[in-house]
Amino acid sequence: MSASLDSALDPMEEIRFRKKHGSMWMELQKDTHFTFDELEQIMVIFFKIQKRDEKSAASDLISRAHFRDVLHTGLGMTDAYMMERVMVALDRGTSPYVTMATFAKAMSLYLRGNLEERITYAFTCYDLLGEGYLRRETMYQLMKKSIAKASRDDDVEEAVKEFVDIMLKRMDADLDGVINFQDFHTSVTKTPSLLESLGYCLPERPAVYAFLTTWCPSWGKM
Repeated sequence: MSASLDSALDPMEEIRFRKKHGSMWMELQKDTHFTFDELEQIMVIFFKIQKRDEKSAASDLISRAHFRDVLHTGLGMTDAYMMERVMVALDRGTSPYVTMATFAKAMSLYLRGNLEERITYAFTCYDLLGEGYLRRETMYQLMKKSIAKASRDDDVEEAVKEFVDIMLKRMDADLDGVINFQDFHTSVTKTPSLLESLGYCLPERPAVYAFLTTWCPSWGKM
């Protein structure tokens, strides 16, 4: 694309940015659902976010705080408790920064991710201890946060315990008392509505459409 991707940026500044990272984007594109032109547009969004940092750590990093702002205001992901899990699931680290690659892959997942990718991502968000399975206690903590947020009743303990029992009966195919990845995968594949049964970790479709309309209007309908 020869034309400037965003009229709000200095054209020469944008050209320098694209030339500096273009070869990396060609490789990165293979790990996303974007065409190269679409990935360029996503990276311009990254660049605009990066310009908000007074002193950027590096040309391929943005702060976690600014990335969370994108997820919160741009994609409507407002659950503070789940956002902590989301950040770990996306970059699997504790760095205060988000890389260009993590940003691109996250946008690919949120805007065009398939069910397989979303299942793996959601399970990672829920697996608080990184054990490879979900214990009753883990499910209880996840559900308690979600139900307490939606309920006006201060006493949610019994309701949460009942929900956990129901989910275990529904998902624990091998009856070992925990939900491993295969249990989760099988259950969600059969009933996709179970994907976010333990907490909202993905943007809703209206938020995705609004994001695309605002930031990527040339993409057309999804």
